[in-house]
Amino acid sequence: MATGAKVATTHVALVVVVLLSDLLFTGIVFGWAPMLLLLLEDEQFHELCVDGEPGDGGDGLLAPCAAQENRLNLIFALAAVTTNAASLPVGVFLDRCGPTVTTVVAGVVEVSALLLLAVADSREFDVFVPAYILLALGGCLTMMASYPASFVVPQHQTAVLAAISCLFDGSSVVFLVLYSLRSVFRLPRRALLIGFAVLAAGVYALLTVLWYLTEHVVRRDDARETVGLLLEKEIPRNSPVSDKAAKQLLKTHYVDYGTLNEEMLSKSMDADEIHALYRSGVIETKLNDMSIRHQLRTFEFAFLLCFASVHVFRTSLYIGSASKVLLNYGDGDRDFLYTKIFSLILPLGFVFVPAIDYVVERRGLTLSLLLTNAIGVLYNALVLVPVLPLQCATFAVFTGFRAFLYAVLSAFTAKTFGLRNLGTLLGIVFSVGSVVSLLEYPAVSLSNSLAHGDLSTTYWLSLALCVALFPLAELYRQRERTRAKRHRQLLARFGSSVLSPDAERPAALSYRRSPCLSDPPLPVSQPKPLQQ
Repeated sequence: MATGAKVATTHVALVVVVLLSDLLFTGIVFGWAPMLLLLLEDEQFHELCVDGEPGDGGDGLLAPCAAQENRLNLIFALAAVTTNAASLPVGVFLDRCGPTVTTVVAGVVEVSALLLLAVADSREFDVFVPAYILLALGGCLTMMASYPASFVVPQHQTAVLAAISCLFDGSSVVFLVLYSLRSVFRLPRRALLIGFAVLAAGVYALLTVLWYLTEHVVRRDDARETVGLLLEKEIPRNSPVSDKAAKQLLKTHYVDYGTLNEEMLSKSMDADEIHALYRSGVIETKLNDMSIRHQLRTFEFAFLLCFASVHVFRTSLYIGSASKVLLNYGDGDRDFLYTKIFSLILPLGFVFVPAIDYVVERRGLTLSLLLTNAIGVLYNALVLVPVLPLQCATFAVFTGFRAFLYAVLSAFTAKTFGLRNLGTLLGIVFSVGSVVSLLEYPAVSLSNSLAHGDLSTTYWLSLALCVALFPLAELYRQRERTRAKRHRQLLARFGSSVLSPDAERPAALSYRRSPCLSDPPLPVSQPKPLQQ
């Protein structure tokens, strides 16, 4: 009993430290606004300004000239791209090496990045770009290594996954805390970041030890030890089962392979033939016929890629240029109060989780996509109103939009394509999105050179891109209705429509599963013995 208690304590400690590391490191690069203020106060890249250019913002704080702003914006743009582009290779690395090794690499990368950022100087040792890129890579490694922790406490798996997602946004407040410490205690940037690097080294060392003691728990053999349940793989081929058990098999494959696979199957076979396959237990072979290569060629994936790419770009654009927009609206005269408010509101995406769950689970995926796009239009419209107090509403709407966006994208991928290829598909989506988001840098640069820093034209174009997604979403909605009708016809053969794509979503589908494990089949309730 003592041993069991010790193991349980280790598991809890691992989850706590994993969540702490997520809060401190995973999305730290997106706290760019206070980091920008730190660099401006240190007059980094001020030497790029030509004599006579605007540069004195008053109160001893330098407002950037165009060349300085472009160079600083490049730092954030490349780091934001790295965060998304690294997701696929980092997932493959985790799959091959496991969470312990991944955590060690994450710690080395993150601590190195913080030390470089501490000693960097634009005149003598300009390593700001590689330092911030490494910081983004370390955050990506840290977050990816966090997913297997949800398997350590399976009874709270969904809660752990939800916390990981929320803390990614929450970590953007770290630089605001450091900036506040600097303001209160007059600490230099070097001292702040070196101190934070020491803290990071301690957290990663503890996390590595805990993973070393616990990694065996997330092995597939342990995950399969479920008492009183009959796994789908254990149903003998051609073994007749009840309609109730067959219906459970349908649910299992709906989760594992997605409704798109059911659609492809229903096009080639009628409901009676499919029903017979479910009853015999050989349906998996049919559903496995749809490879990821086939999935990548579907309209649904093309829609997902387009929707995600546009909005990932728009998200990067606003985060990267918010401080400039606020400066244009007069935030410099208020000691950058609204920039600080934005940094405080951005990590609060977790308050929208109940609304996201309700919309996705109760109102359906199609409405979720349309609502997400509508929220994107709303925040973009608010940005274009040059009233500084109104921007607080913009901050709140944008935070909700960002929370909805990433939850809906993962739910769309899971429901449409299933969990089996979820990690690979999301990695591809965000990698492509990161390339598209590179447009954020030339968009801001052109605004500086052609419009004297006025970003109105850029945001009008961003709004147009968002509005242009509505016809595409409507096309998807029409296809979804047709697909849902066929799916309901199939389910009607089993006497239930509970698994309709517009009905309740299986638990935890909105979260990415760990690429460290193969996806074991979902448990299926033991069918009652057949009457003789």
